[in-house]
Amino acid sequence: MDPNSLEYQKTIALEFNATKNRIRYLIGSAHWGEDGRHKEVILMNFLKRFLPNNIKVGTGFIKEGVNISNQIDIIIYNPSLPLYYEENDFIIVQPKSVLGIIEVKSNPDKNRLAEAIFKASQVGNLIKDNLIFNGLFIFGEVNNSQNYSPKLLRKPRNGEFKNALFDALSKKNGINHIVSIDGAFIKKWNEDAKFSCYAIKDLAASYFFSNLLDTINKRTKLLGIPECMNDHLYPIPEGKENYIKWDVEK
Repeated sequence: MDPNSLEYQKTIALEFNATKNRIRYLIGSAHWGEDGRHKEVILMNFLKRFLPNNIKVGTGFIKEGVNISNQIDIIIYNPSLPLYYEENDFIIVQPKSVLGIIEVKSNPDKNRLAEAIFKASQVGNLIKDNLIFNGLFIFGEVNNSQNYSPKLLRKPRNGEFKNALFDALSKKNGINHIVSIDGAFIKKWNEDAKFSCYAIKDLAASYFFSNLLDTINKRTKLLGIPECMNDHLYPIPEGKENYIKWDVEK
């Protein structure tokens, strides 16, 4: 069998769905809930394997003087800079340490989705000097016959969800990546001041993580991602622009 980056990247969403279902079968749908530490742990453990060894992942708070964020589900940070506090995966970090933040949800309705975006954009606003990856990771329904992405793939009408996207566009470090692992990927394009939503099915999670790696690579001033690896991280031959569903811009 020849190497196949496209099929390899598809297995990322399969991995998350398999782990999600494995836990659900043990604890039942009634205990899956809107929020849950177990989903954060699933994502955190994946990131620890996926990211370079000189990058760390935890959960906790960002502190800038007297300003302290709400608790953040996932913080990706540079461990070479001083931390206020660290105990296992729980951390309190300074803004300069932060490379990325991710909020984790199960299946938020449009109002809860808007709340999560507003919250993430507010936290990102604490980090003034450096661009970060600011993401929302949606696990989707607990029932395999239901999907979240069809709701996300419909162009936002006037309402809290659209207002939250506008708010993120107005902030330097507002939320910039949203994914539902059953197929929707939303990206903020800073140069065009817009959000674009893509229906890329089982590659949505892969593109979320590839953009995370890209952002960290640029922030940490590494040598850059070589072209051969770029093709591996973004394996749609014709590019994802053929799968665009909507744009929201100011």
